[in-house]
Amino acid sequence: MISRKNITIWIVIVTVGVVSFYFGSQNTASLSTEKTLELTTVKISKGDLAKKEEYNGTLSQVDKAVLNSSITGVITYLPEEGTVINYGQVLYAVDNKPVILLEGPIPFYRTLDLTSDDGPDIKQVEEALISLGYAEEGFVADEKFDEVTSSMLNKLYIDYKIETKSEITPSEQVAINAKKNAIEAIEDTISSGGTTLAQVNDKKKKLDDAKESAIEESIAWKAADTSIKSSEESLTLLRDETNPETKEKKADGTLDSTIEDLEQSIEKQKRIKALEAGKESGIDATEALAIETAQKAYDDALEAYNEGVDQESELAKAKEELQDLELVSKSETFSPTNAYASKTPLIVGSYINKVGGAVTINGQMYNSSSVGIEVLFWLPAADQDTVTLGESVEIELPTDERTDTTIKFIDQVVTETQAGNFIQVKLDVLKPEEIDVYDQAPVKVFITTEVSQGVLYVPVNALIALAEGGYAVEIYNGDPESEAFRGESGVDTTYVGVEIGVFTDGYVEIIGNISEGQLVIVPR
Repeated sequence: MISRKNITIWIVIVTVGVVSFYFGSQNTASLSTEKTLELTTVKISKGDLAKKEEYNGTLSQVDKAVLNSSITGVITYLPEEGTVINYGQVLYAVDNKPVILLEGPIPFYRTLDLTSDDGPDIKQVEEALISLGYAEEGFVADEKFDEVTSSMLNKLYIDYKIETKSEITPSEQVAINAKKNAIEAIEDTISSGGTTLAQVNDKKKKLDDAKESAIEESIAWKAADTSIKSSEESLTLLRDETNPETKEKKADGTLDSTIEDLEQSIEKQKRIKALEAGKESGIDATEALAIETAQKAYDDALEAYNEGVDQESELAKAKEELQDLELVSKSETFSPTNAYASKTPLIVGSYINKVGGAVTINGQMYNSSSVGIEVLFWLPAADQDTVTLGESVEIELPTDERTDTTIKFIDQVVTETQAGNFIQVKLDVLKPEEIDVYDQAPVKVFITTEVSQGVLYVPVNALIALAEGGYAVEIYNGDPESEAFRGESGVDTTYVGVEIGVFTDGYVEIIGNISEGQLVIVPR
């Protein structure tokens, strides 16, 4: 902090040196013009002058966090450390599937398509698509996912090489066909007057067939199983003493070797059977859906047979479900794995993983922060009345540039240190995008402690310290002929005593027999 006392001492030192050099140079002008101090004039200004105290602060990035993956796989792309990721740019890619940064405060938490309930997350997606240029002129974002939303997503996916909805998948077709069959069954039931036992048994058979088909073993397993059964039957016959073949082989001495060959064959086929077991018996998504559909059809038929149901209501429900299935089959789908929502662009921090590394869902990718910047400084507790939330504060960056901030936090807890008692103050940089990206950089903070309105002021170096005490300014009485002052001191100028008031940024308030617009002498 620069105190008023220190400023005053500095003024005295500077002005005494200036005056001494000035008058000394006047006396020796005939000896050397090189020693003459070049002077100029400035006008006495009138306006508001703010007194500012200087503090040391630290500038840092805000909203620091670890960016996690929404996909499991191999990392195929990461932006360089320090990169600013703007909206519409790729944060990372896993298995060549990019994750895009979109603007918005709501985290993407659900899959969206034509069957989705209305919600603010849909509006956020549409607003992001508008800002990225994927909307037709006049389109207004709303909370409904419709065909227009699907079409905009399709264009975005094509540009970013994300898999699009080009055709109905096999599992979707199975579900649609099953639902159509269910509708036909309900319609048949309605036309026949109710559910029959034959219909129940038919649904049970279809369920059993779906289960058996799903768990059916491989061809190699079946062949091995057949071979084992055949060999075991042959072995049983050969061990029967009454069997003619057994007597024949025993007579020619080949019985034991034949039995041994069969036993070895059985062991071999058992090993093949063990290796093949389960290879094709796992239930995949399509089979699971077929079983689920068949189970529901059987349960519904059994319930209808035993208790009776409102078939008209069931039919309406089934048709509605079919409509949803058909909508999903043609709708572009927005998945939370494709995008990441943020209120600001992001800055890529240090890597935690790397390209080529494996990652799981929620696996750590890299450190990140928002482009927001804040300044932290410690204010003496005795000066806490000089700051107010929302107040504008100027800071000086490491590049000597100055920028505006506002006070966003004033700690109410006093921290005691060996240097004294302090409170923590945080400033929010108003235009972070206009300055370089800094983190943990030292800055100067200027807090306005006093404002004098409508005062006269001049540059500090216009003051002259008087031997008897106090200050004066040298007023030029004529019109300047050039930028440099060439007049004679005491002849063309007059010394006027002044009192000083607020001083800041190289200027000082002066009070005395002076007026706005008068010219004062200052060193160039």
